[in-house]
Amino acid sequence: MASAMRDRRGAKAWDSGEDSNPSSAPRRSSRRPPRPPKRKEPCCCKCSKRTAAFWLVFVAALVCVVLAGLFVYGKQWIAVAPKPRALTPFPGKLVSDLPQFQGKHRERMFWGTYRSTLYLGIRARTPKSLLAGLMWLGVKDNRYSLRHTCEEGDKLTRYAWVHHDGATYGRQEIVDQGLGITTSFLKHQDSESGYGGDWAVRVQVVEKMRPKEREQIKTPNRQVSLFFYIADEGGSALQISSDTFGDGRFAAGTANEIGGWELHIKGQENTSVSFVGLSRQHTHNLTELVWQVLATQAQTHSRIELPNSAEKSSNIGVIQITGVAPLSFDAVFVSGTQKHNVGAGERVMKMSGSDLTKKLSEREEMFEKRFQSTFKLQDKVKGEKEIEVGRVALSNLLGSIGYFYGQSLIAIPPEYQDSKATGEDVWKYWPAALYTAVPSRSFFPRGFLWDEGFHQLLVSRWDRKMSKEIIAHWFDLLNIDGWIPREQILGDEARSKVPDQFVKQHTSNANPPALFMAIHKLATAYEDEKALGITNEEDEVFFERLYPRLEAWFQWFNTSQTGKVPSSYYWHGRNAQTKRELNPTTLMSGLDDYPRASHPTDDERHLDLRCWMALAAKSLAKIASIVGAPNEVYASTAAQLTNLELLNKLHYDAESGRYYDYGLHTEAVKLQQRNFVDPQTGYMQSEMERVVLKPPVLGWVPHYGYNSLFPMLMDILPLDSLMFENQLQLLHNESNLWTNFGLRSLATTSSLYMERNTEHDAPYWRGPVWMNINYLVLSALDRCSKVEGQHSSRCNEMYSRLRANLIRNVVKRYHESGYLWEQYDNANKGKGKGSHPFTGWTSLILLIMGDLY
Repeated sequence: MASAMRDRRGAKAWDSGEDSNPSSAPRRSSRRPPRPPKRKEPCCCKCSKRTAAFWLVFVAALVCVVLAGLFVYGKQWIAVAPKPRALTPFPGKLVSDLPQFQGKHRERMFWGTYRSTLYLGIRARTPKSLLAGLMWLGVKDNRYSLRHTCEEGDKLTRYAWVHHDGATYGRQEIVDQGLGITTSFLKHQDSESGYGGDWAVRVQVVEKMRPKEREQIKTPNRQVSLFFYIADEGGSALQISSDTFGDGRFAAGTANEIGGWELHIKGQENTSVSFVGLSRQHTHNLTELVWQVLATQAQTHSRIELPNSAEKSSNIGVIQITGVAPLSFDAVFVSGTQKHNVGAGERVMKMSGSDLTKKLSEREEMFEKRFQSTFKLQDKVKGEKEIEVGRVALSNLLGSIGYFYGQSLIAIPPEYQDSKATGEDVWKYWPAALYTAVPSRSFFPRGFLWDEGFHQLLVSRWDRKMSKEIIAHWFDLLNIDGWIPREQILGDEARSKVPDQFVKQHTSNANPPALFMAIHKLATAYEDEKALGITNEEDEVFFERLYPRLEAWFQWFNTSQTGKVPSSYYWHGRNAQTKRELNPTTLMSGLDDYPRASHPTDDERHLDLRCWMALAAKSLAKIASIVGAPNEVYASTAAQLTNLELLNKLHYDAESGRYYDYGLHTEAVKLQQRNFVDPQTGYMQSEMERVVLKPPVLGWVPHYGYNSLFPMLMDILPLDSLMFENQLQLLHNESNLWTNFGLRSLATTSSLYMERNTEHDAPYWRGPVWMNINYLVLSALDRCSKVEGQHSSRCNEMYSRLRANLIRNVVKRYHESGYLWEQYDNANKGKGKGSHPFTGWTSLILLIMGDLY
């Protein structure tokens, strides 16, 4: 506003022909004779024209002033205009700000392998962090390429964390075209360390080829090029040294919280070393930046090596180590180097060479003891092959935990479409951090709301505080309405892995409240300990801070996802207009293409969502009791949602004995090719389009599969009821879901079993075996087997058979392929399918091995 006022004052002075400072105006000469007086003339047309011109200029100037004022006022109004509710955080203290997640805990967890999308990436849990990572030169499609981000297209034989404790230690094994690469990560707190302590990475490369593979390699002593880098995400300049090996440091600098720091690279002889320093604003595209440097070097010097130069104010330093396998190097990061004004040489020695070897061996032993005491697999599985898979499942889940910071992009709701008139295409959520596990480092390296509920079933068994902190971060993303974006794509690094059309989150879309499973387990553990006289004050404080957010989340579901009929729910947001999908998807349910009503309407009733809400109500009643809040409303809601008579009225088909969705549905649909002329090119084109052969009617959606199991999974069916007995019979029928590899997701009798949903989308939840639902089924069978009754022995038998089938197949496929998979193909001998490595909810195989539910 002040600058605008100055502009207006300046314009006024200029228009009047006066200087803004009157004292500086030139005076007339006193020696100049006075002018004769002007003779008055009668008013003429010239005078009228001058008067009109004056008023025209005056009005124009006035309009300009008014418009300028409106512009400035408008900018101020926009700045102070109230935020849309969707962008307003929940009005309460952040759960992640609790003291139990600060202090020593925060410092201990400060550094980690928190860059989930990379083969090896290290950062701190702070928005603008130092970033470190590993690259190496590989071959893709007979051309050199840089390995950096986890890509299925790299076709690595395997890569997996074989040990990882989620906090201070990890060891990963990678096999890439006959090369075995081992990366080890270790943190250490020294008395002279800065905040967060010191850390070291060891990279070892050996040949790992079968005899036939060795024969195919034309140059058996092929060179290996490794790249290690450090970058300042905030743009601060690094000091990059040309003395890049031996005892010299490679890079140094200062950073918030940790103070001065140094990175030392210590390696072996008979290797060549080169480096580059780059100054760039963005760090999410480091692969491309390094590749561009190498490509330029190859063109100008015929060498694929870095140029040994650094740009002014470089905030990225990359060192290249080239040699013949076997080779190795240690990268040692020491913090707080300015604190005592002494060098870091002694600390570097303690974190490299034989000292590092000893420390890594000690941490491995500690991990193994903790793993054995936590899961006790020795007497529960056949042998070391099974234990190895369990160890890898845990390590990969913990090793994939990431720290993200940024703003979710929100699709503008229909009621706010006027926002687009101002040029806004999306809204931005508030800047926030998220500490979370991810389903897959290669394909889904970001947070997914319903997946996280399953992840925390395992994480909480390993480290309760870690699990609580992850849950805290998720609920800190809750807005004032009680909505949480279901997919968290925070920051440029995460966004670079997602196509633009999938980035926007919709405020009307839900996701299964699966975090209530983990929260319910934590609450039950607290109650069990309290019954033994053990009071965990940190848990009490955690539940007290979390409880209002749980209430808001629950209330959001009850206001946004309810159906027409009382006590019914449906997933809002299905596309009723699409003609390209055989059955409109329900992405918000998590069961993407699982068959629902063929014609989406607000008459729908979705069985799985109603059962999720029953779990949520039960959990809230339990936590309300813990924190001393009234729980009658939630207990009453839970009683209503678990009322068998009401459930059967809404979802039970007495004729088949199955639970179904309800909606406007017809089975008479198919995908049919449609030919048309493209108006832009004039060429004939074709596409698959849905054709409805028979009008839909309101009724059951007769597709038996995972969705039908939810009353059993959420412990709603009384164990002595006819409905529970029916579910056991249906479950054990091989024409339905039972296979030798686990329970398939859709019965073979379904009209959409293994059917494509579009010409491009293969069946997803229409047949393959998924670990998360199989785990819930085993949990239900385990509960039944431990309660004396008419079905306990049958449940025990089914439990044992299903558990054995799952373990046998997952272990077999891991040792065959080197990976844990997203799903397992019941139609192809149980082979792994989908993204890999997928150590999100597939890691539940460890809890299955340990009989832990």
